[in-house]
Amino acid sequence: MKFIIFDLDDTLLCGDCERYWSNFMINKGLLKEDDHFAKINQFDEDYRNGVLNFALYSSYIQGPLKGSSQDEVNFFLKEFIPSVINELSDDLTRKFILESRSADKVLIASGSHDFLVKGFADYFEIESSIGTPVEVKNNIFTGNLSGEPTFKYGKVSAVKEWCSKNNLKISDSIFYSDSINDLPMFDVCGEPIAVNPDKLLKEIAIKRSYEIIER
Repeated sequence: MKFIIFDLDDTLLCGDCERYWSNFMINKGLLKEDDHFAKINQFDEDYRNGVLNFALYSSYIQGPLKGSSQDEVNFFLKEFIPSVINELSDDLTRKFILESRSADKVLIASGSHDFLVKGFADYFEIESSIGTPVEVKNNIFTGNLSGEPTFKYGKVSAVKEWCSKNNLKISDSIFYSDSINDLPMFDVCGEPIAVNPDKLLKEIAIKRSYEIIER
């Protein structure tokens, strides 16, 4: 059985969907541009160094959606994804999607917020996805989280729970990711593959003889 797990940002996609989403929110007038780029660049640097304050980051990304309905967010997604998909896809993206068609089971497991992860999963016709769970009460986005971020060990916990429900083992998976933050996933998957890895992950990938794919 072929079981593939893809990280989303800078792995299945050739960029960060939440960076593009926040730019989209600016264009919609829902996020102020004043110091946005400095903030998002700092978040990105912290993420790559493995020191991201996820609560602060989530509050920033979710801020423009607070009080929005599920229908409103879905409407935004239908406009957003087609508008950025060419910039976020490359030859490797297309290769991965082709590979996913030959797998028995495919999961996108990302630290990005779940509504975005599901949006891209739906676009790529990948049935299953996991993302950081946003809280929706009475069909309204509260701006809070409804569970543990799917980040570092939180991603491992979420994937293990998903595997249990689907009669699969995480140790049987082929796992693709670019980030040192996914080292806990690399430790438990069956076949780790580093995709254009960041500096810290690349050092470990070389030491451990992981397969490395460069974009």
